[in-house]
Amino acid sequence: MEKIKKIVEEIFQIMEIGDAGIEIKKDNFLKDKEVLTVDIEVSPRDAKCFLDESAVGLNALQHLVRILVFKGIIGRVFLVMDINGYKKERERTLTDLALKTAQEVRRAKKPIILEPMPAYERRFIHLKLAEQPDIVTESIGEEPERKIVVRLYP
Repeated sequence: MEKIKKIVEEIFQIMEIGDAGIEIKKDNFLKDKEVLTVDIEVSPRDAKCFLDESAVGLNALQHLVRILVFKGIIGRVFLVMDINGYKKERERTLTDLALKTAQEVRRAKKPIILEPMPAYERRFIHLKLAEQPDIVTESIGEEPERKIVVRLYP
């Protein structure tokens, strides 16, 4: 975990990003993988370069750190990085989207196709709607236009 912190600090130093608060937590909510959550706090000005355009910069940082830290063990460790609580807020938004979509599918009795989203967000919605016994989801399309179809269980 110290290696993650050092790499993030080095990247931020190169990018001339000021003081960053970095907190790393280990979770085991996935039964077969270790989950490391890296919460980073930076100034709103510095956060902008990571959170513009659907958090492409944050996703790139997460991908880069994952490659640098977990070269041979990627399959066993799941890394989640967040800056200034962006992903926590996004998860609340995705939860609302998932539940409202499920309600609309039940009401209209027709499938609904959601807008394209990153793999992490699709996975979140799949897991959230897996809790609904009358709803099924599937991903369709190719990256970066991959979408989720939400429909009633047959």
